[in-house]
Amino acid sequence: MAKISAPLTITAVLVLLGCGSTTAELPVRTEYSKTTQFHEWKTFRFSSEPTGGGDVTRYPRYEKMAQQALLDELTARGYTRIEDGTPDFRVAFDLRFRGDTTPQMTPEGGGADPSARSFAGPTPSGTLTVKMLDPLTSQILWSGAITEIKMKAIEPQKELRKAVWRVLVEFPPITG
Repeated sequence: MAKISAPLTITAVLVLLGCGSTTAELPVRTEYSKTTQFHEWKTFRFSSEPTGGGDVTRYPRYEKMAQQALLDELTARGYTRIEDGTPDFRVAFDLRFRGDTTPQMTPEGGGADPSARSFAGPTPSGTLTVKMLDPLTSQILWSGAITEIKMKAIEPQKELRKAVWRVLVEFPPITG
């Protein structure tokens, strides 16, 4: 009996270790307008309106990384960012953190943004919400959100790229 239980115990431990969610495996919540012809969209522009509100701590460094990841992913899918004229859709996003995300008293470099060693406590957990808006009315035509993004102190842009990719796997929606 002891010979069978040892392999089973080892297998159970390995299975449990493999169950940790990575950003690419996290669930995404989406909503979209069923009447929108997403397949006709070709051009986009980032929304200039901040989507967050209230007492949200903003980290411009992470927001820039998320915007760059959105730009990279959308252009890789064939969409074109335009600066002039009316785009087919506008992209808005919100990146929020909860948990112990308070920077230490003196971040490296003296800036307000967190750095690799500026967090006190456990790894911060974030939520990324991406919205595709009507360029004229700002009506939300598609939205996707992913939660529990674990920001790593070293190379946080990798986690943000994974989060953006995971959200945009659901975009554009497959409509019948």
